[in-house]
Amino acid sequence: MKCKVGDKVRFLNDVGGGKVIRIVKNTVYVLDGDGFEVPALMSDVIVVNQSAESRYSNTSDSSENAIVPVDKQAGGSNVAIEQSNLAYEDMGSIDFLDDDKDTDGDMLGLHLAFVPVDQSKAVDSDQELYIINDSSYRAFYSISRWEGSVVKPLRAGFLYPDSKVMVKVFARETLNADVTLNIQCIFFKNIEFTPQQPEYYDLRINPTKFFRAGSFAENEFFEVRAIIYSIADSQKEELLKTLTNSNIERVIKQKDLNNPKPKAKKVDVEVEEIDLHIQELVDNPNDFTAGQIIEMQLARFKVALEGGIKSKASKMVFIHGVGNGKLKHELRKELDKSYPKLRYQDASFKEYGYGATMVYLKAGK
Repeated sequence: MKCKVGDKVRFLNDVGGGKVIRIVKNTVYVLDGDGFEVPALMSDVIVVNQSAESRYSNTSDSSENAIVPVDKQAGGSNVAIEQSNLAYEDMGSIDFLDDDKDTDGDMLGLHLAFVPVDQSKAVDSDQELYIINDSSYRAFYSISRWEGSVVKPLRAGFLYPDSKVMVKVFARETLNADVTLNIQCIFFKNIEFTPQQPEYYDLRINPTKFFRAGSFAENEFFEVRAIIYSIADSQKEELLKTLTNSNIERVIKQKDLNNPKPKAKKVDVEVEEIDLHIQELVDNPNDFTAGQIIEMQLARFKVALEGGIKSKASKMVFIHGVGNGKLKHELRKELDKSYPKLRYQDASFKEYGYGATMVYLKAGK
């Protein structure tokens, strides 16, 4: 019997088996119980439990390497699309009622990893890009690369909890310039579960990381060194919730001690400037999600504003940048909600461009 994506299979010449997650020509890729993707010849596996799609499919065995959608405009005729021409792999259908019951728990962990093909020459090696689902949820994911105003798809697929899969191999020379990846993900289970917000994240890959051997570190996902980027991490989010104002001030002060800057000449002693760009607050902004970064910036804003109210400053300028306008919107919403008596406006365009807000702490200023 020919197997299909989604079928559960056993290996004929080895112990174990798993679920078929993709098929390329006569090779099936099986996700085993340890979360590893194991390739095997189709003739070396046996189907033990067909997916619903396989049981009711009218597709002939000769079309094992094609996806056959229904072309409604052609009167319902089947139009085969060669799998090799698809940007995304064929995920098939996922049976929510399969035999492998998911576990309880609401912790999320979604990461990307760059693993050198040649560990002995990490900075000169091609890099394997992996996506890692380190959570109790299943995940539908899509990874693309920004090219101008559009994205080029790299891979989409399905990941079981605590599993990983290689997305593609980046030639070393392609990482000499900035690369921005777009990651989208939906988390779910086949038991009752707490819904999580879908993940949408743009990750800028700084090329300088690949020139430093120290960027490749030991980690819990591979037996070799790798560069790990966190896209979603509930453990960090829980830690962030415990941050007090004093903790935030301590982290920021440590950042200032590690990166001393020359004092700028003040034009107006009554104006205090606060730079909210995340790289000015922490040393490792890539370790935080977009949501965590906003929380850190708003926490810094609140601490600085409370300090300014108690000081002799009459005005404060919060430099938030232009970006997508999210931080500016949240900052002003907080002012309206918690400080309705304070007046604010855009800071001087000449001095700060369009990326700063002036807050007046004293009446009549």
